[in-house]
Amino acid sequence: MIIPTYNRLGFLREALDSVHAQTFRDYEVIVVDDGSTEDIAAGVADHPVTPRIVRQERSGPGAARNRGIEEAVAEKIAFLDSDDLWAPTKLARFIDMLESSPEIRIAYGPMLPIDAERHDVPGRTKRCHDGRITTQLFLSSFVHVPTVVSYKKTLVDIGGFDPGLPVCEDYDLWLRLSVFEPFALVEEPLAFRRLHGDRLSKSSMARNLSVKADVLRRFRESDEGRRLLPTDVADDRLARVYFVAAREAMRAGRYDQALRYCAESRRFGGSAIRTLPIKVGAGVMRTIRGAEALSETISGPVSRLDQGSVSDNGAHRRATATPGAHANH
Repeated sequence: MIIPTYNRLGFLREALDSVHAQTFRDYEVIVVDDGSTEDIAAGVADHPVTPRIVRQERSGPGAARNRGIEEAVAEKIAFLDSDDLWAPTKLARFIDMLESSPEIRIAYGPMLPIDAERHDVPGRTKRCHDGRITTQLFLSSFVHVPTVVSYKKTLVDIGGFDPGLPVCEDYDLWLRLSVFEPFALVEEPLAFRRLHGDRLSKSSMARNLSVKADVLRRFRESDEGRRLLPTDVADDRLARVYFVAAREAMRAGRYDQALRYCAESRRFGGSAIRTLPIKVGAGVMRTIRGAEALSETISGPVSRLDQGSVSDNGAHRRATATPGAHANH
């Protein structure tokens, strides 16, 4: 199993405790220390799991998980983030699922959010789907890293995680995998995501949403996305996500980026963009010089956006990987 970490020694030990409690015992634990300033190796040296520590320069969650996949010798890979936990039967249930049919190459399940004291946080669990899930997954990101167990070859053949993505690298991978593999669902919640007290900044929220929007667009415009996704459903999803990305960029003061995402929302059929200055801009535009022009550009002559007055100079594209193409925490 692969556990990437960056300066989360206290949480990491709790994650390792949940590994040590597994009823399935035939495993190797690889902790990828992604450039921590804490001494991760010394901090877990006395832990009964005795993980193998692989240290690398700070490279992000995608690169850290890819390094773990490279280092792994087992044919099956499980992922656990350093601040998350497993129930004791997690590995056993998922290994049984993988071995129940040669057609099953990847399994996942629901993930329950918990607070710092490990109490359940109600109302935050997404509906999961079984089998061919591409359309459902495009509409909602419900596959979470710490629930996934997969054959190593399946992950390698698809190209692994995109190391260039600062966030949503998992969503990107699951979308690409869903084109070629059914996702077997273990319905019992056996993985737990810890919700931290610290909130994302406005800037971080805007960045995360913009990356998510670009991941979805990249998949939508790939050959596989065009073949598998109903056009109207895909375009509606993109229009909505780009609208929310534009709203958060406005809140973070990133007006050029907000304009770009407004244009993208309109391109995919979004009409809600006309309400953006009312919902977001009204409170801030009175205090920012030049904001009147931005408001007029967004809510007034929408045709200017449709005609390409705002260029998509930040869209990042990467060809959808196909099997055989080899390529936080």
